Amino acid sequence: MTEHLASLFGTAIGMLPSSPARSLELFTEITAVDETACDAWVGRIRCGDTDRATLFRAWFSRGNFGQLAGRAEVSMNSLGARIPIGGLYGDITYPVNSPLAITMAFAVREAAEGNYADAIEALDDAPAAGAEYLVSWIKAVIYGAAERWTDVIDQVRGAAGWPDKFLGAAASVAHGVAVANLGLFTEAERRLTEANSAPAGEACAPAIAWFLAMTRRSQGNEDAAIALLEWLQATHPSPKVTAALRDPSYRMETTTAEKIAARKDPWDPASVAADNSGRERLLAEAQAELDRQIGLSRVKEQIEKYRAATQMARVRAARGMKVAQQSKHMIFTGPPGTGKTTIARVVANILAGLGVITEPKLVETSRKDFVAEYEGQSAVKTSRTIDRAVGGVLFIDEAYTLVQERDGRADPFGTEALDTLLARMENDRDRLVVIIAGYSADIDRLLETNDGLRSRFSTRVEFDSYAPEEIVEIAKVIAGANDSRLDEEAAKRVLEAATLLSQRNLNGKPALDIAGNGRYARQLVEAGEQSRDMRLARSLDFENLDVDALSEVTGEDMAAAIEAVHARLNIGA
Repeated sequence: MTEHLASLFGTAIGMLPSSPARSLELFTEITAVDETACDAWVGRIRCGDTDRATLFRAWFSRGNFGQLAGRAEVSMNSLGARIPIGGLYGDITYPVNSPLAITMAFAVREAAEGNYADAIEALDDAPAAGAEYLVSWIKAVIYGAAERWTDVIDQVRGAAGWPDKFLGAAASVAHGVAVANLGLFTEAERRLTEANSAPAGEACAPAIAWFLAMTRRSQGNEDAAIALLEWLQATHPSPKVTAALRDPSYRMETTTAEKIAARKDPWDPASVAADNSGRERLLAEAQAELDRQIGLSRVKEQIEKYRAATQMARVRAARGMKVAQQSKHMIFTGPPGTGKTTIARVVANILAGLGVITEPKLVETSRKDFVAEYEGQSAVKTSRTIDRAVGGVLFIDEAYTLVQERDGRADPFGTEALDTLLARMENDRDRLVVIIAGYSADIDRLLETNDGLRSRFSTRVEFDSYAPEEIVEIAKVIAGANDSRLDEEAAKRVLEAATLLSQRNLNGKPALDIAGNGRYARQLVEAGEQSRDMRLARSLDFENLDVDALSEVTGEDMAAAIEAVHARLNIGA
């Protein structure tokens, strides 16, 4: 019987060029007699039979690989069987030249069926000495199918050193796809653009074009996105391409490493349960932080209105009611040291607690994070900065410095950064909130530099300078956090100094604003603590000082502190 099957196998191979259908019949006849005839299953694969059951039988009998061909005195390579191993990355095939290749085919097919754990287990059990890169590639395909993008990156990280340069180039595509799905669009564009001209570029062209289109749309480059989508529609049409062409708001859904790690089922992207308790905690923390702020009564009222409007809009939308489309971007105006950054963190917690953004992330930035030294680089630098904030809040302090006057001429670098920011604010409006901050008059001048800028912001929060009495309260809170205490005379000294500064103008602004308001209070406390420590260190018996003595900042300590701080800030006595 064995010789008969070997004869049939040889005949089937010989008929492949002229009659592949007859070859398939012969290979099928062999497997009907002997289900462990691995080579015949490979023959069926060569003839186009890539059913799941066929791949399973080939894998299950992989221990017999090459035996039937050996008896027939033919080479398995003469079959010319190839299996698809590209997954979502491209039309990539690999020759069935070993049991490992069969395992690769089986694993890719099982992943396509959603059996990710079985696919990984099959790979882990396969001998792969000298071909570890093949296992890494197949795992990248499996993890990509399961949307485990961080694991994809881990698998292809060393691809530049793979002996198979074609697969190494395909790994660059996988890396680009992974970072695109993580919302790192600037890096995704770089990697996918490079991969397009690499050896695997043609095989991976549809995937490269799709993810580049989604990346460029997210970056605000709609013309480039449309060009790629039209190419896809003409060459590789699909429902998602049609939908993306018809709807300019169509976006790929991104995730984060944290959300991937938080899955209850590591293979199920939908298993990240809505953490209502976490959201409630964020809202409670935001309210507690808001309540802790000294003064800021107008700010607190405006933030409460912002929260209420956002909350009710989401409730109305959930009920199917019409909701006015209002921007979530905000403007904070006021002098330094009045709590703008702290309130921005409160807003981040509120928005994350309400589910408007995915995480309570605040990315603090300034001009240096957006504006580059050479023309054309500011857009790239700005996009990278914005990518860091996607899913959270981007806070731009002293935002008016983005576009600077240059002897009456436009600032090309700042304008380039601002134009990029505007496009991203619109394109990423569902997953990014931008807060710009600075002096009121300076912010107004910035808003005048671009017609579309003012309309991007629906909420403006005005921060007032702190009253002298509030400076004293802030100083007491700061001291208490350091296990220090201002005595009555020290508090009086702070009040007198703050009152004097609030009544004096420097360069057209209250001296208290120049000093930094809340930051001024912190500097006084820190300098007062230094004066106290110097005084105590000079005592003869400081090792036996009690807690009260160690914590108390006296009037004399504070007087010395005020003199030192005012001299350092150059704001007079």
